Amino acid sequence: MTPEETLVQNQRVAGELARGLLAAGVKHVILSPGSRSTPLALAFHALAACTLHVVLDERAAAFVALGIGRASGVPAVALATSGSAGANYFPAVVEANAARVPMILLTCDRPGELHDCGAPQTMPQRALFGEHVRAAFALPEPDPALASRWLRNVATRAVSSAVGSPAGPVHLNVPFREPLYLPGAEPIADDDAAPAVVHRGRSSLSPSELAALVESLRNEPSGAIVCGPLAPATLDGEELAYAVAALAASLDWPILADATSALRFGAHDQTRVITTADTLLGEPRLAAKLRVARILRIGQQSTAKSVTRWVSEHADAVTLVCPDGAWLDGGGVAERLVVAEPSLLCRDLAASLARGERSDNPTTAAWQTCDRVARAELVRHASVGNWEGRVVHELLAGLPNGARLHVASSMPIRDLDAFGHATETRIAVTSNRGVNGIDGTVATALGVALASRAKTAALLGDLAFLHDLDGLEAAGALAPHGSPRLVLVVVNNGGGGIFGELPIAQHPTAFERLYLTPRPADLGRVAHGLGLTHQALSADALPGALAAAFERGGIHVLEVVVSRTDSSERRRLARADAARLASEVLGS
Repeated sequence: MTPEETLVQNQRVAGELARGLLAAGVKHVILSPGSRSTPLALAFHALAACTLHVVLDERAAAFVALGIGRASGVPAVALATSGSAGANYFPAVVEANAARVPMILLTCDRPGELHDCGAPQTMPQRALFGEHVRAAFALPEPDPALASRWLRNVATRAVSSAVGSPAGPVHLNVPFREPLYLPGAEPIADDDAAPAVVHRGRSSLSPSELAALVESLRNEPSGAIVCGPLAPATLDGEELAYAVAALAASLDWPILADATSALRFGAHDQTRVITTADTLLGEPRLAAKLRVARILRIGQQSTAKSVTRWVSEHADAVTLVCPDGAWLDGGGVAERLVVAEPSLLCRDLAASLARGERSDNPTTAAWQTCDRVARAELVRHASVGNWEGRVVHELLAGLPNGARLHVASSMPIRDLDAFGHATETRIAVTSNRGVNGIDGTVATALGVALASRAKTAALLGDLAFLHDLDGLEAAGALAPHGSPRLVLVVVNNGGGGIFGELPIAQHPTAFERLYLTPRPADLGRVAHGLGLTHQALSADALPGALAAAFERGGIHVLEVVVSRTDSSERRRLARADAARLASEVLGS
């Protein structure tokens, strides 16, 4: 083919794929600049229906895509050039795989004749992400023989695989020959096709299966519903909250609600929502007193180790609920798995159980009593001082109805779980709890803000902040274009505070250098250098500062400097006092 003919085929392939992805429901594309991706970059640029974000670093770009998928349930496309560029997607890909978040990795490649011969910016890419993706499509070089209908079909299949069961990342590898662009040869802006959004099926049980499960639950003397982090692509958090609350009322069972479970914050019935389970179950005598006969577990494994340990003590009494059919049972104690959409299942169960007789459950009453006492004590501790528990307390007080909150792994998610108590304020909480890394926290929060267009806060530590400077740069660059309202609440405790909660903190020489790893960076200068506002403040000033930042719009950094040792001691005392008072009221 002549150069002009090659360019025409490049444009046709790129255009069909771009239009096909948008027709299948994709709305956001995150482009990291590069040469080999030029045909696709220009194709997306020409489509009015596409929201195109430019993020310099591929690692941050993939986490922005992760945040968009986590917040919306719709995959975003991360678009990269050839060579090592796509390899930088890997941390976000493994998180999306484990957390079942839809996303599409679109890597551009060099043609076959440039492989295995030392050509620059060329490496094997066809199976770049291995077993960490739901599907991988390796397209041939553009050629007139490639039918347009087939290209559209590949795009639809990619989106369908990303939002399927289970949802997750999908890889498309597309090679292009030069020329990639010639002046005056612009792609055709043809995006008139009506969207054909790919919806994931929703399912519950058959009548006979439902009846059998109803009877097994009705006959249990006591039980508990344990709700862990959600798979965002498969669950509507608010819908689930109302459904689980209705089921808990029908059974009179407590709900052990993880901070990321959608059960903590909202207008649903919270009468049976337990927010202090980690504190209560950390006390062995209380854990024994609060045992139940049956556990219905929804979502991923709980953030709190004590809750996971307590569930593992109920061998052959645990029923898992997962719409994807994933056996999420790290303790290996589950008796059975129910493959159903949790919100539909809970509503069906609640409706069936409501028709039967139910007596009050003494175990639930004990849970409620302990939770009420422990919660009051934890709130008392979290209402004074300038420490990490106080930051959580004041942050939640300052978030408006309908806000989003993205929480870093490490101490922030654990402090939110311990001190983030139930409130009627509707707050959607997200966290990268697939593989539990601090990778890409800022970029993920940015994606959440872009997709939801809601007032969004991120709670993270100083190391997570510094670990994602490329995400911070992306936030500064995208702020004028996407108009996200994002406030980064950075708890600066001088390093990896979580390790202070582990036995390694007692090592006489290795702890500070190898684990605490304090950094001398001035976070204010870092933020200002990237065009972001920064304010240092105490925890009690957070509600007012949040309101002001959201009012101004854009992206802001609020830094709360705390003492790691003071926070650790206050955390220990708060939990100990709460467990002691609960033990006393329960008579254990």
